[in-house]
Amino acid sequence: MRAFISISKPLVFSLLLLSTGALAADVDEDEFAPSPFTDYGEFNQEAEEEAEARFFQHGRFFGVSVGLGMEAVSGNRGVLWQGGFPTFDLKLHYWFDFNVALDLGFYTSPHFYKTDAGGLGSVDANMTWVGVDLKYYVDTKNLSAPISFANPYLLLGAGGYTKTETSLLQGQPDPDTSVGLSGGLGIEFPIKHRAMYFSLESKIHLVHFRDTNTDDFLAENVTPHLDNLSGQFYTLSGSLLFTW
Repeated sequence: MRAFISISKPLVFSLLLLSTGALAADVDEDEFAPSPFTDYGEFNQEAEEEAEARFFQHGRFFGVSVGLGMEAVSGNRGVLWQGGFPTFDLKLHYWFDFNVALDLGFYTSPHFYKTDAGGLGSVDANMTWVGVDLKYYVDTKNLSAPISFANPYLLLGAGGYTKTETSLLQGQPDPDTSVGLSGGLGIEFPIKHRAMYFSLESKIHLVHFRDTNTDDFLAENVTPHLDNLSGQFYTLSGSLLFTW
């Protein structure tokens, strides 16, 4: 019996050492197992570097576009104003990556109208805009081939709008400048990859001018008879875009 006990104690001690070592190994493995807390926290630098390398190799950096289109007006101002063609626009483009771009733009559009209010008679009304657009190109890699080829994008912008009205009878221009917002969408068709594109763009412009709430057109002998000049501006343009 004593011999059995003397033999069993070393055996039990050895088993305890082995089990302790296995537990320590398990603890060490758990401590160094991948987790959100043990991974390197710089948002996966390898993926970012790969994306940047792809952009420098296949992306666009700068661009210039020249466009032609039309501007329409809604609401009461649209009842009064006519014209809106041709609308000329010019833009400078800068791409941050494949999906985000910034545009600095300018456009001008001629309008006209005729009224008895204030003895104005025939009036030329010219609209100009200078502002900035932030564009987001939709990721089309999982969409159909025609959509991917069209390269669609969304945009949000802000800028200064100047409305200059000149009465042909009075000959005195009346400029009115206001800050407004714009939003829209567009598509780009490649003509030559990374060099030339054709783009179609549609925008709505939200702007409030000084004469928006005017009551000059409420008199009985004035045509058209309008209680204000509310309304929004809409532009549609096609442009040639040159990039490098």
